[in-house]
Amino acid sequence: MKSNRMFGILCQLLDKEKVTAAELADYFEVSARTIHRDLLDLSSAGFPIVTRQGIDGGISLMSNFRYSKAALNKEELNMIFAGINSLTSINDSAKIKTLLAKLRLNSDDKLLLENDVVIDFTSWNYHSGLIEKIRIIRSAIASKTLLEMKYYSISGYSEKIIAPYKLVFKTDNWYLFGFCTKSNDYRVYKLNRITELILSDKHFVERTDYIIPDLKNDFVSNEGVTVTAHMDASFEFLAIDLFGIENISKDENDNLTLSFQTENIEWVIQVFANLGDRAEIISPDYLRNQMVSFLQNALQRYKDQN
Repeated sequence: MKSNRMFGILCQLLDKEKVTAAELADYFEVSARTIHRDLLDLSSAGFPIVTRQGIDGGISLMSNFRYSKAALNKEELNMIFAGINSLTSINDSAKIKTLLAKLRLNSDDKLLLENDVVIDFTSWNYHSGLIEKIRIIRSAIASKTLLEMKYYSISGYSEKIIAPYKLVFKTDNWYLFGFCTKSNDYRVYKLNRITELILSDKHFVERTDYIIPDLKNDFVSNEGVTVTAHMDASFEFLAIDLFGIENISKDENDNLTLSFQTENIEWVIQVFANLGDRAEIISPDYLRNQMVSFLQNALQRYKDQN
């Protein structure tokens, strides 16, 4: 949080000829004392901060200090461009388009006109409502407004009131990290499982004691039970997607053997059930027995309907 604010202060000083501590405190929503501490840290880091007292006083950078765009090479400029350009898939804001236009206009590097990286955050499901959810959540984060939502998890349906802190994109899913007022703790929610999202009329004071958790793969982790399974070679692409090529070996007939660790047993059973007779859990025995029971119950349901 502090490092982000210090970078923001530096950007403000680069953008403006002079600014007051009160203006910076109001902009970053902290105390003037906090701003002065940040300025002291910036000075200690080698940035030439100048402070003048009096009616015409203020905070500025030494006049001979300049940040040269030449400090960035072609590859770095393209990385910046790709990152900003990716936001257009979830935000049609004129500000982003204007920024992209400025990058193209101000750069002598023609590679920026057509970047070799395309990042699209939108869902394969055209009717998912993902963009609208992201819009509402970003608005709530900016205005520090509580969100009311309906959510489906492995334990079922629930209604929640959340203080939203961050939107997180991991692999191919969006998540909301925030503080749940019901459980009185920090939680992570998958946006696809949110069925209703409403901005409330209540605001919250953002806490500072949080750490954004590392999101784990639904299958493979460094903890939990070790699972061994066989899979038909025709599903090799899926095995690589789900488990990683480092957890796959082949026999002389190109059949696949998987060995991985997981904490999500129920998810493993559901996925292997979907693979039918082209995959088989070998060990541990109790997981294999759970798989048998799952399939028998599913078969019985179909028999009961006939």
